[in-house]
Amino acid sequence: MKDGFLALACALFLCACAALAPGREAAWRISPAVLGEHIVEQQLLIRWPGGERSLDAVLEIVDARLHLVLMTFGMRVMSLEYDGETLAEERYVPHAPDGARMLNDLLAIAAPANELRRALPAGWELVEDHAGRVLTAAGVPRLSIRYGGPRGAREPWQGKVTLKNHAEGYELTLVSHGI
Repeated sequence: MKDGFLALACALFLCACAALAPGREAAWRISPAVLGEHIVEQQLLIRWPGGERSLDAVLEIVDARLHLVLMTFGMRVMSLEYDGETLAEERYVPHAPDGARMLNDLLAIAAPANELRRALPAGWELVEDHAGRVLTAAGVPRLSIRYGGPRGAREPWQGKVTLKNHAEGYELTLVSHGI
């Protein structure tokens, strides 16, 4: 029974990963130190045309290092370690999501605007307003981010944040709680 449950959990996760059209991209060079020190639990909901999946995460940013662990049904799926230069990934299931893409989504949500602008690929721009951010490439929206923290605050570490990746066709909703 336990093996069957584990197989089902893996199958669901793999379906979610496959729907995100895996592709390697480079991690943006932003030091985790600029994000401040945080330890948060997150619930992630990933939606794409034809499906959705949820994951749990623990994110720790301490001593200029970022460590992220993703789980589904209590099973570790992948972990990331990033120091601003090197991204180390451990995948516990085949076809886990691309770590650099996940890291870039997190940095797009949480990095200070000046640091994010410096790290973006050539031709990309960042536009901000009171409710969120839009990242464009050659004038075409690539990522849209909306913050919904407590009392509408623009706080990536508490409350809800929604990221829409227009280019890859998925939406990521994060609900974060400090530990």
